[in-house]
Amino acid sequence: MTQLAMTGLYKAFGSLPVLTGVDLEVPAGSLTAILGPSGSGKTTLLRVLAGFERADGGTVTIGGTVADGPGVHVAPERRRIGYVPQEGSLFPHLSVAGNVGFGLPPRERRGRRTAELLESVGLGGLGKRYPHQLSGGQQQRVALARALAIQPAVVLLDEPFASLDAHLRASVRADVQQIFRQAGTTAVLVTHDQDEALSTADRVAVLRDGKIAQCAAPQDLYARPVDADLASFIGDANLLTGVLGAGVVQTILGSLPVDPGGTAVPPPGPVTVLIRPEQVELQAADGSRPADMGGPHGPAAAAGPRCLAGRVISYGYHGHDAVVYVQPERDTGGRAIIVRTLGGRDLPPGSPVTLRAHGPVLAWSRKS
Repeated sequence: MTQLAMTGLYKAFGSLPVLTGVDLEVPAGSLTAILGPSGSGKTTLLRVLAGFERADGGTVTIGGTVADGPGVHVAPERRRIGYVPQEGSLFPHLSVAGNVGFGLPPRERRGRRTAELLESVGLGGLGKRYPHQLSGGQQQRVALARALAIQPAVVLLDEPFASLDAHLRASVRADVQQIFRQAGTTAVLVTHDQDEALSTADRVAVLRDGKIAQCAAPQDLYARPVDADLASFIGDANLLTGVLGAGVVQTILGSLPVDPGGTAVPPPGPVTVLIRPEQVELQAADGSRPADMGGPHGPAAAAGPRCLAGRVISYGYHGHDAVVYVQPERDTGGRAIIVRTLGGRDLPPGSPVTLRAHGPVLAWSRKS
């Protein structure tokens, strides 16, 4: 069942178009992330869904009822929309319980409903505190409880974790995800953080040029983006030139099979090839690997025809893994090749290495 649907949404401010035909369905009970760079129209889309802005064209349907469309505009307070803004926007003069119960009828504000909501977001017993007495993560949980208090048809979240530090952001994100799943709440999260979208949402919709470029499960979006630009936007990507023929593409990293389940397998000829950093195996000149020679692919492989020599440009250690930029000895159009491997021994700039790729890969036609 579709809980929220957008069809042909158009919104402009003066002569500047922001949304140019957004089509998206949000299944009931799902958490859908709308991902896009700053200025792509994510917040505008959320405000149209909430009713704070009126669409210039197209329709918004909530639970099968048109909320915005030709001749129809349901007021925000009648849409049963829960809204969580970036900073939480709690009322400083109200207690935590007062903030949570603000949208409830007066007779319900002092009942069990408020206490139950605080319990559900892990803030049981804190109802008498005030916002300034809470941490940033606790304030966001209060904002979430306030949004859930009205038993909304949909909850909209406008980059609600942006102001939190990295560790707290991950913790609160996981808590919010669990709360929604337990409650069966339909939610839409807008963010410019690819990691946040991929790790939190059931589906991710990428907003580009005022339209949804692709909407898919996180794994499918990362593994099978519809084009090279989207591949670069969703995580690190090595985009190499190649020549496709009979399901195999020839690249500087050797012959690699093309994913037959890709969004569209191009005809034979010149192509752009996507190789993710984790598909590239790195070996130091002494035959070892950075992660004490284990790495994600098992024992180091002997150099062969599919190996490409190069030198390390930079080595970024992230604890759980390392990202290595390598300049190949053969021409790649000036581009370094990105490798993601298990973290371990540092490889200083200039270290000689060999690279080996593992398929399948995606390919898109290009002009020769």
